[in-house]
Amino acid sequence: MFTRSALGLSRSALTTLVAYATLTLSFPAFAQQNTQADRRNNQEIFLNMGDEPPSMDPNKGVDTVSYFWLGHLFEGLMTTDKNGNIVPGTASHVAVSDSGRTYTFTIRPNAKWHDGKKVTAKDFEYAFRRLVDPVFASEYSFIAVTAQIQNAAEIIKKKKPVSELGAKAVNDSTFVVKLENPVAFFKSLMAFQAFFPVRKDVVEKTGDKFATAVDNIVGNGPFKLVSWKKESSMRMEKASTYWNASSIKLRAIEAPVMLKDVGAAFNNFRTGGLDITGLDKERLETAQRERLQVKTFADGGVFFLEMNQREGKLFANIKLRQALRIAISRREYINKVTGVPGDKPAFGLVPDYMPGASKTYRQEAALSYRDGDVAGAKKLIKEYLAETKQSKVPSFSILAGDSNNAKKESEYMQALLKNVFETEVKIDSVPFKTRLQKQRDGQFDIVSGGWGPDYLDAMTFMDLFTTTNDNNHGHYVSKAFDDLIVKAQRSGSMSERVKLFQEAERLLVVTDSAIVPIIQRGRAYLLAEGLQGVRRNQVGQDPDLRFASWNGASAKK
Repeated sequence: MFTRSALGLSRSALTTLVAYATLTLSFPAFAQQNTQADRRNNQEIFLNMGDEPPSMDPNKGVDTVSYFWLGHLFEGLMTTDKNGNIVPGTASHVAVSDSGRTYTFTIRPNAKWHDGKKVTAKDFEYAFRRLVDPVFASEYSFIAVTAQIQNAAEIIKKKKPVSELGAKAVNDSTFVVKLENPVAFFKSLMAFQAFFPVRKDVVEKTGDKFATAVDNIVGNGPFKLVSWKKESSMRMEKASTYWNASSIKLRAIEAPVMLKDVGAAFNNFRTGGLDITGLDKERLETAQRERLQVKTFADGGVFFLEMNQREGKLFANIKLRQALRIAISRREYINKVTGVPGDKPAFGLVPDYMPGASKTYRQEAALSYRDGDVAGAKKLIKEYLAETKQSKVPSFSILAGDSNNAKKESEYMQALLKNVFETEVKIDSVPFKTRLQKQRDGQFDIVSGGWGPDYLDAMTFMDLFTTTNDNNHGHYVSKAFDDLIVKAQRSGSMSERVKLFQEAERLLVVTDSAIVPIIQRGRAYLLAEGLQGVRRNQVGQDPDLRFASWNGASAKK
């Protein structure tokens, strides 16, 4: 999933790496009236969101801000328990047959939408078809191919009608999914946002306004959206219609403000205005001096620079891309810019923790090259100038977020690349939604990006840069890379898949230098005393508050 911060709570894209703009707003008066003691007694949590979600449509959202809300408002056929295990969700039972090629899900008889209507297999059928429908053109349609759902690839390419997707409602309570090939992590995919159910009648009634306001969002999850003040605040409350409502202790989760300044959020946490807050390097040092109970975790995201390789663009030249890859010192970047416990240099696209055949993928498929090789980079640039008969590299820009930290990070890159390329390097600093659109439209030279895992397999990173993937913003085109990914998708042997991924990753990162991996990110954050059961996830919504509660308080009915 495209990663973006929720004020230090979710994984964030390197574009914004921790996306906080310059804001010195005081906390709203209405928030001060609801004290932390009140929230404890009422089983409510206040957290800070740096931005509102770009899309609340389960078939459309591609970022972790959206996923935070969607993961609480909706539920898929499968879900995760408090320990992160994949367990039945809206489906009470799943039967696997045909050597792992057919999954039959039984929808719970007490599964309901927030308006009281029953959740049916037809709601899942509609959502799955909508996901791959080329007319709808979801950026996440590729994940149906990753899942190997029968005919998904042909439907997306407009070679077959949507009605032939291998995902059908046999009746209201039985949903059958047929696969082209067995997929070991298929159940995990069924817990992911793109496969959440969607109500056809709600979509048809609201049209383009679907999922844009409280009145046109109907979920089936443990919480219901009750307030959404654009660019200001959002609130969801426990849904009495949820099939497992008795297990939910929280009464409400609210983002009473969307501060982009991590300092302002930190100060509000210290005065009881927030119950969770993320920490950047500066605030981490302050928290440690004040002996606050800092918590850390590896959020699972890998962050990278992506170059625009479209015809006529500067970084269509492979030597300039290779120069950029070897010039950056990842360790220096971590020491000087991010400085959060758990941050690690990233030389490849797949992170350290991802499983391989018998060890981790990274242990089985090592990838390394010289780091911070400015002299080598300048040699490549000199060769480029000689080949193109130029005396100087043309100027270029870095597309970045508009937050304080994003500006600090892009300014570091600007200074480094100005020295290495000996040319003018500009920063195009824009709001989150604008940056997303510019990425899609190819309006950039270099853009900072990142990805967090949608499921626990290297494929969640590797298929991003296939030719037809909408997340391939730099338009990297390689038939050899595509062929390797297709082979890995169809292979049932993890050992073989690791070898295929290793070859594909080396082609992507080293040979073609289509992206420049920078870091695997760690996170530091604070929780209010007495707040328990908050899950920090590498896979799934982050933070996951479905199992959270205040110690010693009981939820109001």
